[in-house]
Amino acid sequence: MDFIMRIKFLASFYSFFLFALFGCDDQSMAIQASSQLNNNASNLPSNNKVNTPPAAQVNEPALVVGMLATHCKSNEAAYINAKMHKVVRNPDENTAYKLEPTDKVLSICVAKDDSSLSYRFGRVNDIGLEKEATPDAPFGSYYRQVGRIGESILFFSNGEYHYYIINSGGMGSGVTVNVYKNDTLISELFSGNDPYDDFVIATDLNFPKKLVSERQPFNKQMQ
Repeated sequence: MDFIMRIKFLASFYSFFLFALFGCDDQSMAIQASSQLNNNASNLPSNNKVNTPPAAQVNEPALVVGMLATHCKSNEAAYINAKMHKVVRNPDENTAYKLEPTDKVLSICVAKDDSSLSYRFGRVNDIGLEKEATPDAPFGSYYRQVGRIGESILFFSNGEYHYYIINSGGMGSGVTVNVYKNDTLISELFSGNDPYDDFVIATDLNFPKKLVSERQPFNKQMQ
């Protein structure tokens, strides 16, 4: 009997010794480790965190509403909102180009029920040009690769004028608007390179198929 009691005592002492040495069982250690990882993650520098854009958390286009002015209405989603600058080529012998700020805003707006797709350009509350795609005259869509820059181009014609809205990706960034009169480039505008400051693009917005057709641009310079 004394022998059995001694065995039980030694077993209890050994269990207590292991607990004191390691602090907890496997499940508790796993919980502690998980908690520590979370704490470490919250203490990481902000540039090492994975930031989810606010719009990506809901079933809406990936657009941060309110960051930029827009011509889009409450029943529309914005594909593009961009502050536009005039591109001045070769202003002097040492400069390839410079950007002159304007008070113009570009918006590409899609009705939430897919009934309309519109190009709007001008001052806030003072649209200078608006063009709406129709099933009989859909906007064109074209993709091209220029070096390491991928360009998604949305375009339309207004009489002898041809408008190209270029969304640059890959090694490029920003929104360009080129306007041609027949075959002559007459206007070049650019948003700037900083997302959410110069421009915002909805990355998961699909165009209504009846209002956009994939085809080559009218101007060869844009092909």
